[in-house]
Amino acid sequence: MSVDSIGFTQSLDIKELKQYYRQQPKEACVELYEDSSKKVNQIVLVRHGQPDLSRKGWFNRKEAAAFVHAYDSVGIVPFKVNPICNEGLQHPMIFCSSIERAVNTSKLIFEEKYDIVTDARFREFERKVMHFWNIKMPLGVWLSVSRGLWILGLNDKGIETKRKAKLRSKGNADFLIAQTEASQQVILVAHGFHNRYVMKYLKKQGWKTVRKGGSHYGAVNILAQ
Repeated sequence: MSVDSIGFTQSLDIKELKQYYRQQPKEACVELYEDSSKKVNQIVLVRHGQPDLSRKGWFNRKEAAAFVHAYDSVGIVPFKVNPICNEGLQHPMIFCSSIERAVNTSKLIFEEKYDIVTDARFREFERKVMHFWNIKMPLGVWLSVSRGLWILGLNDKGIETKRKAKLRSKGNADFLIAQTEASQQVILVAHGFHNRYVMKYLKKQGWKTVRKGGSHYGAVNILAQ
């Protein structure tokens, strides 16, 4: 088989994958495409479920900081529909962030049917509440402005900088690609910002998005090559 024909076959496989996922009902769990005869690898990126923590009301700075701490230590609200169909997966390689909301998510999805590797390298980009007057504001204001200042390099003292976080996510993308040499199907349960940058670096290396799941809690995005 020529190089051109190999590339053409892989291109067809990517198109098949896109069509396969496009046809699945949105209200059901995602049934992962598995066919050992296909020369296509998949990396499945799952965002954790909704943390079991109320965001209602107005918060002063201390209360907002306490929320951030709690957000990193609570489990999630049980899914009404499992993000991924967990029956009959063929030897998937599954990783998850070490933060509790991701650990809890992976346990709820896979129900101890498969081995899961928990690793702090997949944690969310670090954050802290900005130093500001200790006034009452909606929680979303505290979190959004704090993250925005972090992105600008104005709120990263004592925590991971944006540059270091991006380098970590790039390294994680390379790590996940390397794992596809052992398994055609690699699954990661992690976080919104982290997964967004991993997707970015995967695309730079030629991986194609075959399922766009968005960025909501429990979102499933799949890339293939």
